[in-house]
Amino acid sequence: MQSTENSHLIGSDQKPPDGWIGVEKEYWIFADESVQDGSYFSNFFGGCIIAARQHAEVENRLRIRKAEIGFLKELKWQRVSEPWLNGYQQMISSFFDELRGGGVRMRLMFRDNRDSELQLSRKQRDESYFKLYYQFAKHAFGLAHIPTQQDGPRLRLFFDQFPHTHERVAQFKAYIAALPLNKDLREKNLKIDLSHVTEVDSKEHVLMQCVDIVLGAMAFRLNNLHLEKPKGQKQRGKRTLAKDKLYRHILTEIRTLKPHFNPKISTACEPFPEGNWSMSYRHWLFKPKSSLK
Repeated sequence: MQSTENSHLIGSDQKPPDGWIGVEKEYWIFADESVQDGSYFSNFFGGCIIAARQHAEVENRLRIRKAEIGFLKELKWQRVSEPWLNGYQQMISSFFDELRGGGVRMRLMFRDNRDSELQLSRKQRDESYFKLYYQFAKHAFGLAHIPTQQDGPRLRLFFDQFPHTHERVAQFKAYIAALPLNKDLREKNLKIDLSHVTEVDSKEHVLMQCVDIVLGAMAFRLNNLHLEKPKGQKQRGKRTLAKDKLYRHILTEIRTLKPHFNPKISTACEPFPEGNWSMSYRHWLFKPKSSLK
């Protein structure tokens, strides 16, 4: 993530909006993953961070909005269809209202398949899943730039259920719990208890469902799935058209926060490097410093 572009987002000399995550005793991260083997871009990870004391209020607002629109089931990118397009657009706008308010911040990470450092075998790809997820949790939310306080903040991490064995999941959780020992984070006195690194059912968390939609939309568009046509047909299907329209709606919402946003590259950080922590939305094209093999 590099700083190459100006932004109208909050800087150190500006007054933060209501709900701004400043110095808090505890933060919660909700994380999810999407397409791991796309045609052009792969390993999509997404998540949002929120102050613990604000979570119930934000989640409740989104639950109410979801009910008002008429959604009875979990919001998922795979369920987007023409009849529900307007409803999904409304939910996305409500989610970005929370980002604009400053109480929630979203991060998304993915990689370009052309990156020669990550041309991995099937076994290596399987192992890289958790290695990349670890990089996402460690760097995407800007924890190294968390506001300093005498008694460091607590952090809880909630991951959507992993499609892996209990042994591998347990090992990953242990690595996450050990994040505060990392040299980049040690001075922040961050506290992560192993019991606070948990798997959750996304059906119970609307915030996580909203992340899934944004994540799915980016994987869809960056892999050119919006151009797909049913076999033997000359026109795109109705579901594909609906998803493309929802992606465009998401793009418009992101650009209210980052006017020059380009979905194929990392979002410029302003201010730098504190914006890694403070910006409402950040998009990270992962480029490893060394091979994950």
